[in-house]
Amino acid sequence: MRTKWFKLALSLFICLSAIQLNLSPRHAAAATAPGSPSEWAKQEIADAISSGLIPYGLTNSYRLALTRQEFCEMAVQLYEVLTDTKPPAPKSNPFRDTANYRIGQAYELGIVKGTSQTTFSPRANVTREQLALMLQNTLAKAGFQKRLQDGKGTPPKFADDKLLAAWSREAVGILSGNGILKGSLTAGKLRFEPRATTTREQAIVLVYRIYERFGTYFVHDEEDLLEAAKQKLPVVFKNKQMEAINAKARAVLAEILTPGMTEYERELAIHDYILLNTAYDYDNFVSGTVPPESYTVYGVLFGGIAVCQGYAGTADLLLSMAGIESSIVVGTANGGTHAWNKVKIGGEYYNLDVTWDDPVPDVEGRRTYGYFNVTDEELRRDHAWSDKLPAATAKTFNYYRMNGLAVSSEAEFEARIRTAIEARAAALTLKRTYVDEKGPLVWETLFKSYADILASYSYTMDKSGVVSFKFKYRS
Repeated sequence: MRTKWFKLALSLFICLSAIQLNLSPRHAAAATAPGSPSEWAKQEIADAISSGLIPYGLTNSYRLALTRQEFCEMAVQLYEVLTDTKPPAPKSNPFRDTANYRIGQAYELGIVKGTSQTTFSPRANVTREQLALMLQNTLAKAGFQKRLQDGKGTPPKFADDKLLAAWSREAVGILSGNGILKGSLTAGKLRFEPRATTTREQAIVLVYRIYERFGTYFVHDEEDLLEAAKQKLPVVFKNKQMEAINAKARAVLAEILTPGMTEYERELAIHDYILLNTAYDYDNFVSGTVPPESYTVYGVLFGGIAVCQGYAGTADLLLSMAGIESSIVVGTANGGTHAWNKVKIGGEYYNLDVTWDDPVPDVEGRRTYGYFNVTDEELRRDHAWSDKLPAATAKTFNYYRMNGLAVSSEAEFEARIRTAIEARAAALTLKRTYVDEKGPLVWETLFKSYADILASYSYTMDKSGVVSFKFKYRS
C-alpha cells in the first residue's frame, strides 16, 4: 500500500481513454536483469505498487509466467482497491490442493472456479483466455458490468478466433471491445493467442491500466488527501473532516490566486498565505506537549497553529491543487527531525521550507524568504536528508534573485548598502550568494564612515545568507 508517511513522521516528530495492452509473449524488450521489469513496464509497475495494487511477493521476478494463485491474489487486491471494501472471508474450502486465503476469497466472490470440483491447480500458469474471464468477473463483481457493456465497441476480428473456448468468448469479446485486451499482429494477421501464458509484469501493467480507467481515489485521512490532490482519478471522501479540509483549501486558493498567475506567483501566494495565517506551536514544542492537530493540515487551515509537519503538508496540498508539482521531504535540521517541500517551478526543482521562513516567536504580518526556492547545496548548510527526488540545482526562481536582492560578492554587498544609506532607505534586505567569512566586523567599519548621517542601525541574519538591515538617520 502507499507509504503512510504521515503516521511514520508523527512517530519521529516531537517537534484510459481506452486501455490497450498487447499481452502476447512477443511483447516487450528484455530487461537488463532477470528479476527486473522490462523497460516498457517499469513506470507503470512502480505506479501500480504505489497505488496499492500489487500483493506482497509479486514485486520481483517480473518476467516469470503468472500462476493461477498469483492472479487470484492480484484480482482480490484489485477488487479491494476498486471498491474500498474487504471481500468476505471464505466460508469453506472445496480444494484439496490449496488453502490459500486469497484463492478462497476469489472463489467466494465468484471470480474464479476450480480446475475440477476438488482441485484448483494454484501453480498452473494463467492463459490469456483464462485471464480475460477472470478479469471480467473481477470487474463485474466490483460493480463495473454496466460500464463494460456501455463501453463495448465492435470487438476486433482475431484470425485465431476458432481457438477460443466457448467459456471465454464472451469475456474476450467484452474486454477486447472495450480496448482492455488487444491481440498481436503477426504475419499481417491479428491474433489473440488464447492459450499463450501471461507474465507477472504484463498482468501488473494490465491491472494498473484497468485501475486508471475504472478506479476511484478514496480519501480516509490526510495522507490520502495529499495524494488525492495529485490524482487524475475521481475522488470520494470517506471522512467528513478531510472533506472539510479539501473545501477550505480550495476556498483559500480561490481567495489568493488569480487567473494568469505564473507558477512562481502561485507558489509565492501560497507561501505568504501560510506565513500570515499560521504560528509555529513553539510553546508546546519546547514542553513536549504538541497536540496531534499541530502536525496536520487541519491545524494550519482551521487552527492557525502547527509544527513543521503541518506547514509542509499544507504547502504540499495547496501547491498540488494549484497545479504545482510538490513533494514532502523528511530529514533533519538543527539536530531534530524536520519536514519541508521540494517543488518544480519552471521545469526545475527547488527546496521550499515554509516553516523556517515563519518567525519564531510569531510576528504578525512578517514574512521572510530565506528558504524560498533554494538549491540543495544551499539547504545542506543547515538541513540534512536522503531521498530519491530530483536534485535541486536551479537558481532562477529563488525569491531574492527574482527580486534583484541577491549579491554575489562582498564588493557588491557593500555597494548596495552604501546606495541604500545614501538614499536614506529605512530598510534593506539582501541575500549573499557567496561565502561571507568577515560579516558584521566589516559592516561596522562601513557604517562608521556614515556616522554623520546614520544615527543607528540594526540587522538580523540567518544561515541561508540573508541579512536584513534597519536604519535610522540623524535629523
